Amino acid sequence: MTREKFYDSISEEFDRMMNTYDTNRRIEVIFDDFLGDAPLQGKRLLDGGCGTGQFTQKAIERGADVVSLDIAGRLVEVTRRKNPGARAVCASLLALPFDTGTFDYVIASDVIEHTRDPYIATKELIRVLKPKGKLCITVPNKSFWYFFVVLANALGIRKYKGFENWVPYYRYKRFLNDNNLTIIDYKGIHLFPFVVKFLNGILYRLDKVFQRKLGFMMVNLAALAEKK
Repeated sequence: MTREKFYDSISEEFDRMMNTYDTNRRIEVIFDDFLGDAPLQGKRLLDGGCGTGQFTQKAIERGADVVSLDIAGRLVEVTRRKNPGARAVCASLLALPFDTGTFDYVIASDVIEHTRDPYIATKELIRVLKPKGKLCITVPNKSFWYFFVVLANALGIRKYKGFENWVPYYRYKRFLNDNNLTIIDYKGIHLFPFVVKFLNGILYRLDKVFQRKLGFMMVNLAALAEKK
């Protein structure tokens, strides 16, 4: 099995395997913190790396004209079933099948790290964005916690078989600035890993206080940027 096909292999278990707290927190960051009162009604929005369509559902609820895309065909089928109002497409973030300047909004939450090259994937997301369009990205932060993932994999604790190309906090910020974007907001999510459920309330409160001051050492980074 190739790494590109890993998510097809877990499509039936995908929702069960995802951490609900983490998913809901990322939805909150993108749709509340970043997009807030943004007028999504009738706007074209790309959900890049849609998984089973949870971000797609939120965008549809806000009235967006959504295209949902994932490299895993089986996940695309699940998204299509859950969200008949979306156009669901099976394709790679490394070669998006859309014209330059197609979308008003592009979101990609914890997906670019699952490609062979998250920087090429980001460039593609930028390419299909209209001038003055908004890009919302979350991605695991390589600067602090990545060592523990490597250790867990070495010890056989984790069974993940896909790509894990995390990006460093400050390097990725420079990359966005250097690629025709103006950064509006840049911060961290999860001051410590979210695996212990009874600590999630504390984690949430700490995130709210330290999301910018200590973003460089958080598990994920989150970026909102506008295309020039």
